[in-house]
Amino acid sequence: MRPIALIASILVLTAACDKQDGPPKVASDGQAFSDLSDSPTILFQVFGPREAPRMAPIAIVRPTGLEPIVLSESGWRTFDSTYFSVGRAYPIYRNGVDAGTITVTRGMWPSDSAELYAIPGCRVVVPQAVATLNGKIPLEETVELIATTVPIPQRVDTRPVPAGAEAQGRTLASAVAAASEIGPEDLSSLDFHARWLRSGVGASGLTLLSSYIDPNAGDLGPGAGNTAMLLVLAEDSAGTLNTSYRHAVSGEARSVEFRRLINYADLNGDGVGELVLEAWRYAGIPNLLVLSRVNGNWNESFRIGLDWCVDGR
Repeated sequence: MRPIALIASILVLTAACDKQDGPPKVASDGQAFSDLSDSPTILFQVFGPREAPRMAPIAIVRPTGLEPIVLSESGWRTFDSTYFSVGRAYPIYRNGVDAGTITVTRGMWPSDSAELYAIPGCRVVVPQAVATLNGKIPLEETVELIATTVPIPQRVDTRPVPAGAEAQGRTLASAVAAASEIGPEDLSSLDFHARWLRSGVGASGLTLLSSYIDPNAGDLGPGAGNTAMLLVLAEDSAGTLNTSYRHAVSGEARSVEFRRLINYADLNGDGVGELVLEAWRYAGIPNLLVLSRVNGNWNESFRIGLDWCVDGR
């Protein structure tokens, strides 16, 4: 199975960066730099070993949704000194639950040591920080969490999750696969996974996730031959599962975009979680996707590349 893209990317960030002569007035794609003067809520991804995870900024959380953070080199340094100052703590979330806090132990550009990391050939990088976790719930040895600068209350639901996720998930996935002209022979070599998410949707507050994915879909996979990918979301309505999202693709392994759920949390306070996915193609830069609930379906509302180099943005 695929290693976490964020962790894998760190392994190649070993060479020093060239310095930029002066900050540009706008980003390379013409976007205006983000205004952080009103101290908006910032969304971070937390990843890596549980004992010393990394933090990386992902987006600004606005009432209207997520927006990318666009800053100059000096702007990112100000961001680092503000948000990644040693001792600053933030709430963390795991699968729709308030999971505890994370505290910064080392920023990107400490005054008494070298920068935390560098990307070969990149002049300006997105800062990261090293931190420690204080979890309220058990956490895996390798974590995939999200954090925000201010607490966002999460829906508390103590009802037991129903049994039968695997059986229902297989039935659901098979129907979507058939409609997408993906046959049983295409699915036979893929790993299957199904579980209930406490999404906050509908009376039950549950969404069923069903997925088929190539076990060789990681960066170390061969990237040869043909494969398929299936990720389906559905909710119960009067005893019937209604599909609310589908990503069903097949074809040459190098061309298929793989997707997997890495976390979810209610980011806008409406009681329904936003789903955070990783998307990638063989030998390509992974992306982080956010799915939001709109008009009864899950729709992609935000996407950002996880290359951490600002130069090309």
